[in-house]
Amino acid sequence: MKKLIAGLLGPLLLGACASLPEPDAPLPWDAQVTQGTLANGVQYRLVREAAQPGRLDLRMTVNAGSVDEADDQVGVAHLVEHLVFHSRAGQAQNLRARMVGLGWVQGRHFNAVTNYERTQYMLSPPAGMRQAPQALQVLADMAFARDYSAADLERERPIVIEEWRGGLGVAQRMNEQRTASQRVGSRYPAHRTIGNEAAIRSASLASLQAYQATWYQPSNLVISAVGDFEPKAMLAQIESVFGKAQGSETPRRDHRDLPLDNQLKIFRLQDPQSGSNQVSLLLRLHEPDSRGTSQIALRERLIDRMALAALVDNLRRQPRQTGVRSFTAQKTLIGSQSTVLGIAAGVEGLQHEQALRQLLTEIERLRQHGFSEQDFESERSHIRALADKTLANQAPRTFEQWVEQLNNATAPEGRVVERHAAAQRYLDVLPDVDREDLNDRLRLWLGSADRVLQISVPGQSQVALPSVAAVEALQAEIAKQVLGAPVQQQAEAPAVAEYEPDAPAPAGNIVARKTFPAEQVEHWTLGNGDRLVWLRRNGPDGKWLLQADSSAGYRLADAPAWRLQMAAQLAVRSGPQGAQAWREKQRATLSLEHQPQRLQLNLSGAPEQLQAMLQSYRLSQQAGIDPTLFHEARSDLLQRLRSRPEDVRSRQESAQRKLKYGADHWQTPDPEALQQLDQKQLQADWQRLASAPVTYYLMADVPAEQLDPLVRDYLANLPRGASPSPQAAVQQAGQRRSDLAIALEPRAVLQASSYQSKAWQPQAAMRVALLRELANQRLKQQLRGEASGVYRLSFDAQLDPDSQRIESSLNFTCDPARVDELWAMAQNTLAGLTVDEQWLHTARRELVRQEAKRREDPQTQFKRLILSERHYQDPRYLSEQAKLPEALTLPAMQQLARQLFPAANQVQLRLLPSPAALEQAL
Repeated sequence: MKKLIAGLLGPLLLGACASLPEPDAPLPWDAQVTQGTLANGVQYRLVREAAQPGRLDLRMTVNAGSVDEADDQVGVAHLVEHLVFHSRAGQAQNLRARMVGLGWVQGRHFNAVTNYERTQYMLSPPAGMRQAPQALQVLADMAFARDYSAADLERERPIVIEEWRGGLGVAQRMNEQRTASQRVGSRYPAHRTIGNEAAIRSASLASLQAYQATWYQPSNLVISAVGDFEPKAMLAQIESVFGKAQGSETPRRDHRDLPLDNQLKIFRLQDPQSGSNQVSLLLRLHEPDSRGTSQIALRERLIDRMALAALVDNLRRQPRQTGVRSFTAQKTLIGSQSTVLGIAAGVEGLQHEQALRQLLTEIERLRQHGFSEQDFESERSHIRALADKTLANQAPRTFEQWVEQLNNATAPEGRVVERHAAAQRYLDVLPDVDREDLNDRLRLWLGSADRVLQISVPGQSQVALPSVAAVEALQAEIAKQVLGAPVQQQAEAPAVAEYEPDAPAPAGNIVARKTFPAEQVEHWTLGNGDRLVWLRRNGPDGKWLLQADSSAGYRLADAPAWRLQMAAQLAVRSGPQGAQAWREKQRATLSLEHQPQRLQLNLSGAPEQLQAMLQSYRLSQQAGIDPTLFHEARSDLLQRLRSRPEDVRSRQESAQRKLKYGADHWQTPDPEALQQLDQKQLQADWQRLASAPVTYYLMADVPAEQLDPLVRDYLANLPRGASPSPQAAVQQAGQRRSDLAIALEPRAVLQASSYQSKAWQPQAAMRVALLRELANQRLKQQLRGEASGVYRLSFDAQLDPDSQRIESSLNFTCDPARVDELWAMAQNTLAGLTVDEQWLHTARRELVRQEAKRREDPQTQFKRLILSERHYQDPRYLSEQAKLPEALTLPAMQQLARQLFPAANQVQLRLLPSPAALEQAL
């Protein structure tokens, strides 16, 4: 919920200025944005950002999406997005072929996306500004050429069908139910962004052209550009390409707002594969005053933000009765004036009736009492602190932040303003808001007569829906009661002494040192058997990095993996009273990565935080499992297990593990075993894991005389024992296939994997990474471009340093009737993967460019140090990495291409539709 609240704050900070000539004058754009409108109505927003020389990000936004389709145009908005790539604009090749001919790769250098209210085309040319003329012409041709043909539509239609098919699943089904109930009465439910199968199959060329002629008008386009250019020169290029089109008005968009009927409507949200379990009351309103950029709108949005935050805080503080797991609230903006406030109660088991009663009771309690002065002061202080933080932030926006800001401002009323001026205006408006303003807003929301009650039921559980009359009677009954005031924030507890780390134990020893001057690396061997590998340079942004590695993986023969993972996750958050607060204050919290054969603990911090980092790590090794954390984690896991249905995904993952490894070594905890689990068992598990000898990887530019005593005091004296012997999780040899006909969707999901034994070397790992990209391109060209059989396809291959294997996987979804054909095509494509001089020349040139960046990137250097130490037991990779491009030779690449997906070790799992799903599809 914090993320949602923070998201609401963004428009507030983007809706202010330093000074206004009139109370309701439009708020000015940030001075770094060159913006305006061409004579024909095309809008442009340009930002010069030269931090990345030559780079260009260019976008064309059409302010129209699926909700703007006519009743007989379902799915057409998205089809147009696909078909404009087939436009030729009078040339022999279509736009996609022209871009590919320039060396552009779809998904990396060009892409497009459609949602309910806009369609966006995104270009990031590999040559940057040198290809700006071609990129602008491509966008203009997409908007105005409209010369794709019926044959183009028939070629693209199967691909869109596969995109629709690939998006099917429990998340899609539940989202459709949520949209249908939240936006009932509007055009949204019937106009999904991708449409539906029948609409895609029946859409005509005429309907696509009619939609595009209506909405792809100059006055409905926004061109956004961020890059290393002079705005005047870029504007001249935009004018020369887009200024030729004749302008016209676009239709009104009144249909984007929700029609309100002032009635209560009740919906069941349920799917056999969903564990969603809650009761939600949605309050639907029209609130036009909070939109736009006027000072009045700013004040309205400020009241909205504060009232919503106070509402969430109040709900979280209230005691929860039996059957209620949690309370939350969030607000959604729709169209130009519609809003939906959702207040929800998480349900324990099937106690929806009890949850509904308390949900309505808490809403009535807030209606009767409103927000307290304490609530108001808390939110006002938070707003001030946030604005002060913004004013103190002097860092300029990055390239990526500018792209995001312009992207968010493509709506007709959107704009980007200077952050400091916005924060100051925010502070100027704040004194004009009082507690009664928040209570008036709360009463407005809670008094909405247009209500939707959503009852979400997990799996196939049976829960009877209440009638409208019953719910309204319950509300009336509760409204007659005189309810106590909401529980307020606790008064400040008596001061508790802050946690102080224990004084160092008797210091340990550093028994051996070895220096590698060329790589600026030192090896220290500690008296307890641990090792320190120290790279004497700073990490990203001048921070220091510490990674502690051990063989304490979670795949041990005598303990379930889930229990070992639970022990590790709780241990790194445990400690004496106040320890976690101390960690957060010192910015010395640990992150955990637990793998089958390895345990990694990671910390990073500023130079002055090195001692706190080591203290925090030492605390994790010695702390007992916190009993409160243990009981909370066990209760949460029990609740999730009880509400989780026996879903398709878990069966699919289990079948895949059995297929690859010969057995499913992952055991989901059963409720009985979890109920019997006690803190002592987890403590014993953690002590076993923590006793494993450790290799520390430290990246820090620190004097040895400063580091030496810290290592002796906090690391070298930690007790260590025997190394666990976790079992490897590697694919078994041979060919195998398994079919699982349990899916609820009319599609096949093919998951295949293979491996080839190969010794790890940096050069070989680099070759595999480049061949992976080539294989993805060839597979998509064949299975999507030639066969029109897939939309979602991914191929992965990497040289794993632990298994000493090239491990590869292929995944795609398709029509069940075509899975054999497409699998055979994929096998042939990978078996016949070839490398030519032209591709190799381009790949080598790009590798040289990328490697120059990687050698300067601290995070990459840290990762390569770790890889080198694990493989060679020394840091030689750091001194040899400059020679990586030399290893990119044609014979080596051609030989390796044949080892990328060997047939001898291919295993495949096919997830196929269940008989019921097939019948439904027919």
